[in-house]
Amino acid sequence: MSRNIFLFISSQVISDIGDWIDRIAVLTLVYNINNSSVDMSFLSIMMLMPSLIFGVFAGKIVDIYNKKRILILGDFLRAILVFLIPFFKEYVFIIIFIVSTISIFYDTAKSSILPELVKKDRLRQVNSLSSSYSSLMMVLGPSISGFIISEFDIKYCFYIDSLTFLLSMIMIFLIKLYKYGSKKDVELYQTDKISFIEGLKYIKGNRIIFNTLAINTIVGLAAGMLNGLLIMYVYKFLKTDSQGYGAILTFKGLAMILTSLVLYKYLKNVPVDVIFKLGLIGLGISTTVFPLNTFFGLAILIQFFNGIFNALYSISRTTIIQENCDNQYLGRTFSMNTMLTNITSIISLAFGGVAAEFFGVRAVLIIGGLIVLISGFIARNKIYLELTP
Repeated sequence: MSRNIFLFISSQVISDIGDWIDRIAVLTLVYNINNSSVDMSFLSIMMLMPSLIFGVFAGKIVDIYNKKRILILGDFLRAILVFLIPFFKEYVFIIIFIVSTISIFYDTAKSSILPELVKKDRLRQVNSLSSSYSSLMMVLGPSISGFIISEFDIKYCFYIDSLTFLLSMIMIFLIKLYKYGSKKDVELYQTDKISFIEGLKYIKGNRIIFNTLAINTIVGLAAGMLNGLLIMYVYKFLKTDSQGYGAILTFKGLAMILTSLVLYKYLKNVPVDVIFKLGLIGLGISTTVFPLNTFFGLAILIQFFNGIFNALYSISRTTIIQENCDNQYLGRTFSMNTMLTNITSIISLAFGGVAAEFFGVRAVLIIGGLIVLISGFIARNKIYLELTP
């Protein structure tokens, strides 16, 4: 592993630990303030809205300015804001909105900077390694946060998250950019090509990128209802509690870790489009089958396989964009991808909640799984035609 990749992944691991600790702490803090489901929903809106409002602008800025500087500034600003939460609890929604806004720029830059750190033939390996550590943090982070909240004080969660942002900033600062095939920085007023419309034209003209974003958008249409209703299904049909739900998520996370490592170590030569299609179809099948089951042990097994296919899909979709998008359009492409998936996720959340009242949780989950499965068969035709000579 090169020095740059070690620093990049280390910064991500440190930041992910803090993010998960902070996420649980924020949810707990907001719930404890008013014990209101309305406030919890409003918090989710505050986290999602920035990507819809600033997504286009974020992609444009990332394509224009130095991505490394954006990452450093993003970590620094978030470190300050998160540190302030325990002192200004009454303004937690405003602070979270600002933090989420900064994260839009940060996450777009993070996804776009990787082709400047490694050559294209190593992108999938690095994405696999990065995904494995992210999945590990998804397993460990909530447990660490829960321990801190129960044994100490919730404010320490925010202090730790603030510290992780600063440590991540130091790691990013030490990275040296090689800029494989990238352009030099330009000022905003010096170009008329760095525009949202220009980005849309590029995406429309690049069939690989266009089809990948379209498929991701379809998956987003299912993701909202699936994520929102899964816990209800677990409680109602599997007859278990939060501990059982946590066990299901833990096994899914472990599957994602193992899959990411196997992809990194042993599946280097498998075409990325094959991994993309396999991940989507497997994800659709496992998601559709899950609500047909009422046995807890079998549910864990199904979610384990779901985690395998989830990892294949998430790693390959990022790699496809990075490998097939010109560097000067990466920021706008990733921000557009985030915007589209978030918009459809919000629509899906609303539809899923209403539909579950009329048709039941099980029926809605099956519909969500079928949507993912259909997107897999669309990918089987569209992505194959584009990536295969």
